[in-house]
Amino acid sequence: MEESKFTVISYLLFIVPLIFIINFLFDFVPLEEIQGLPIFFPFVFCSVGLYFASKAYRVQKSSLSIGAVIANIVLLAFPFIYMIGGTVIFGV
Repeated sequence: MEESKFTVISYLLFIVPLIFIINFLFDFVPLEEIQGLPIFFPFVFCSVGLYFASKAYRVQKSSLSIGAVIANIVLLAFPFIYMIGGTVIFGV
């Protein structure tokens, strides 16, 4: 039971910044007041989500907890990849 709480929290902390990033890239809902902030949301959300996912993995080693760990690590690396890719491709 405890493992499922940690896993659900870690997936929620993965999905929230993912939704903001997708909205930032495709502009479904214009959010001019927070311009580039969604790119940096994973630093806060995914680091906490990674903590909960690793806690869930320690409690019970399941494929859902491993998936949560991997998802949070990938999204935590996204801002770095986005900034480095923008510099390499666009030279800005």
